Amino acid sequence: MTESQGRVAVVTGAGQGLGRAIALDLAEAGHRVFGCSPHVVDTGAQAVGSGQLRMIACDITQEAQVQALWDKVSGEAGRIDWWINNAGLALTGRPLSDIDGHDFARMIEINVLGTMNACRVAIAGMRAQGLGEIWNMLGAGWDGQPVPGMNGYAASKAALAFMTRALAAEAEGQCYGVGGLSPGLVMTEGFFREHARVPQANRAAREAVVNVIGDHPETIARWVREALEAGQDNGAILSWLTPDKIARRQAQVPPRDILSAYRGAI
Repeated sequence: MTESQGRVAVVTGAGQGLGRAIALDLAEAGHRVFGCSPHVVDTGAQAVGSGQLRMIACDITQEAQVQALWDKVSGEAGRIDWWINNAGLALTGRPLSDIDGHDFARMIEINVLGTMNACRVAIAGMRAQGLGEIWNMLGAGWDGQPVPGMNGYAASKAALAFMTRALAAEAEGQCYGVGGLSPGLVMTEGFFREHARVPQANRAAREAVVNVIGDHPETIARWVREALEAGQDNGAILSWLTPDKIARRQAQVPPRDILSAYRGAI
C-alpha cells in the first residue's frame, strides 16, 4: 500500500470491542493500521481489505511502552497520521460514594493517566514529524453530567474531556490537532460484563433503554473512520448519539431491538 492510498493510524485498546472494530474498519478502507493492547502477540502486518493491520503489545499506563510503540510504528511506516486513544476501562454498578477504591484508581490510571501518557508521546512525535491528529474516545460523563451507577467511570471521562479541550487549546496554530469522539453506548465485551452484574429485577428496564441508545461496534467504527477521513478542525468534539437521534429511535415502529443480536451474551 502506497502512502497515497491511505493514512497511518494507531488505535489503542484494539484487542477487542470498539477498538478492534475501529482498527478493522480503517484497514478494510485502505489505511495502514497499528493496533495495540497489553497482551496481544505481534504476528506482523496482516492484509485486511485493501489495507493492513498489525497488532503490537503495549500497556498505555507504562509511558516507556507507549514511546516504544510510537518509535516502532513511525520507524516502520515513516509517520503517524491518526492516533486514536480508545483504550479504557468501565467498572460500574455502584454509587460513587460506595465505589471500591482500587476500581476507581484503576479507571483513573487507564482512562486518564494512560491516555495522557499516549497524548504526551504522540504530541512530541507529531511536533517532530510536522503533522498528525490525536483523537480521544470520550464516554458517559464527558459532558459533566452525573450518570447513576456509572459515576466513577463518568468522573474519569469528564477529566478526559477537560484534558482533550486543554490539549486542543495548546495545539492552536501548531502542526497537529487534538479532538474527542463520543461514541454513545456500544455493545462490547465490557458492556456485557457490566450488564451481567445488573440485578435481575432491573434487567428489563435497563434493556429497554439499551435497545434505544445502544449500537453495534461496527456502526461506531464506520462513523469514526468517516469523521476522520472527512477532516476535522482542531478541538472538534464529535457525538454520535444526539438528542434527535434518540428521539427518532424512540419513535420507531416496531420498537428498535439491538439486543436481539446478542441473546447469547446476556
